[in-house]
Amino acid sequence: MKTIAYFKLVLLCFALMLCQSCVKSTDFVLLDGREQSMSDYQGQWLIINFWAEWCAPCREEVPDLNQLYRTASQQNLAIIGISYDALENKEISRIVTQWGIEYPVIASHPMPILPFKLPKSLPGNYVFNPEGELVIRLSGKQSVQSLTKLLNSLKKKN
Repeated sequence: MKTIAYFKLVLLCFALMLCQSCVKSTDFVLLDGREQSMSDYQGQWLIINFWAEWCAPCREEVPDLNQLYRTASQQNLAIIGISYDALENKEISRIVTQWGIEYPVIASHPMPILPFKLPKSLPGNYVFNPEGELVIRLSGKQSVQSLTKLLNSLKKKN
C-alpha cells in the first residue's frame, strides 16, 4: 500500500513539474496590457531605451527611436521603452502620449523583472542580440544613424 501511495505522489510531482514548464514566464507587462518575457524577443535584435521625464536628451531621442521603430520589422528589430523613474502607469501613459512615443513601453505596475541593472546615466539604451544576450550599453542621446550603424556592425559580427 505504501508503494502505491509513493508512486502516486511521484506521478503527481512529475505532472506538476510538467504543467509548470508549460506556463509562460512574464518578466514585464507593457502599458497596453500585453504580458511579455525577454525570451519573446529572442530571434531578433532588441533595444531597450531608458528615459525619464526630466531628461531633455531623452525627449529629443524619441523621434529617432520612433523612426527606427517604424522600420524595425524590416530590420529584425524590436524597441521597448522604460521609464527610469517608478511612476504610476497612468503617469507613464500621459508622458508617452505627450512625447508621441510610438514603440511599446513597459508598465511600472506590476514591477518589471529585468535581467540587468538600471543605467547610470540617461538616456540609456541596451542592445540585445537575437540570442538574448546584452551586447552593448549606450549612454547618451542616440540617433537613427548611430543606432543603424551600430546594429549593422553588430550584425556583421554575429
